[in-house]
Amino acid sequence: MTSASGPGIGRDPARELARRELARSIYRPSLLSRWWHDILHWLSSLTSPTQAGEPNWLAVVVLAAVVVLAVVAAFYWLGSPSARRRKRAEPVIGDRARTAAEYRRTAAQLAASGDYQEAIAEQVRAIAADLEAREILLAKPSRTADELAAEATLAFPAESGELAAVARLFDEVRYGGRPGSQAGYARVQSLDGRLAAAVPEARTDLAAAGVPG
Repeated sequence: MTSASGPGIGRDPARELARRELARSIYRPSLLSRWWHDILHWLSSLTSPTQAGEPNWLAVVVLAAVVVLAVVAAFYWLGSPSARRRKRAEPVIGDRARTAAEYRRTAAQLAASGDYQEAIAEQVRAIAADLEAREILLAKPSRTADELAAEATLAFPAESGELAAVARLFDEVRYGGRPGSQAGYARVQSLDGRLAAAVPEARTDLAAAGVPG
């Protein structure tokens, strides 16, 4: 059959052309849309009532557990927003330098009141102030806890492990939201006492880290 505009198309060829046209990607939902639809369908099946007309409590509990695990995993990998905002490489002493004795006295007062978090921070500052006062380290207001540990290790290599551990503890209680403890304070206090009584080793690489030697 023909028309004034040209030859017509049979029923079968027309059906095939329509099938090909509808099979084009512009008429299909995206992969993300299909995944989202499948997820919503799965969630609906979990929370749909049982044949007795009651909620599927087991499915609800399983779903809640999955959500909790997802939140915990996100906090583990990304950290809490407040911790991410606060966790920066900030200096141990900064511009508010005091003497080592003053830092130690403040640390002892804080520890006596049960504020071990701030007591640990003050005791670490006492270590930095003492090493600077003894000219084992150069005065450096911008020195971070990790830098303090690295530079002090050159002068006291036997204390490298404890210096690194105390630097981590300082960062954790100051920026990581970790509560202080009596054991943590005692550990920093013990290291401070040992360093105050120790004689630094004379090493040729001290100057490379800004240590007077």
